[in-house]
Amino acid sequence: MIKNERLDQIIAILQKEKYCSIAHLAETLYVAPVTVRRDLRKLEQDGVVSTCYGGVSIVSHSNRDVPLDIRENFNGDIKANLAKEAAKLITRGSTVFLDASSTASHIANYLTPEQNVTVITNGIRTLTTLSQRHIKAYGTGGRLVNNSLAFSGAIALRTISGMHADFMFFSSQGLTADGVITDFSESETELRQAMLSRATKKYFLCDNSKLGKVFLFQVCNVSDLDDVFCDQPLPFAKQPAEL
Repeated sequence: MIKNERLDQIIAILQKEKYCSIAHLAETLYVAPVTVRRDLRKLEQDGVVSTCYGGVSIVSHSNRDVPLDIRENFNGDIKANLAKEAAKLITRGSTVFLDASSTASHIANYLTPEQNVTVITNGIRTLTTLSQRHIKAYGTGGRLVNNSLAFSGAIALRTISGMHADFMFFSSQGLTADGVITDFSESETELRQAMLSRATKKYFLCDNSKLGKVFLFQVCNVSDLDDVFCDQPLPFAKQPAEL
């Protein structure tokens, strides 16, 4: 088992059980306790877990921004698969909005110069990937949100207001059972809403960790979208693009 997969599993176990001993984690993951301790040190440095003598618990991020590096590592394979399926919708010569979410950023990995697409994004990590793959791209500019490596604010909103995209792909932090998409970032919610208003086709990418969660700011409802990509069946009318 590679390290990132093991970190994902530790987080998943702690989300379910809330508190675990190091011995229990080692037994569950079939690794030595010293390996678990090393992984926990990394997760504690990132602010994901809190350790105490003999055990560990997960830190709640309900009311603050989760660093992008942490979000990228959690459910990374699922997010990549969702992005791969979503990228199949992108037609040659089209223009695409990608928000700065860790899920939508994976779409950049599935674009090729031969498609002749243009991407507009507020994500620094996404812009880096696009430049490496020689994809035409525009950054929104604006105020940098350090934890998410995203541009936001008035400058970013003005940029989006002067553009139109054939497709928009985005993610967010919560999806309720009745199809309400929410997030804890006011500025990134505003920018997603601006992108939604300027896009023809709109798609939400949602891994299972978002299901049943609700946050302060409402982005939109799934009824406003063309489809939802999720790795689990959804309870409302718009069914997921199953992987």
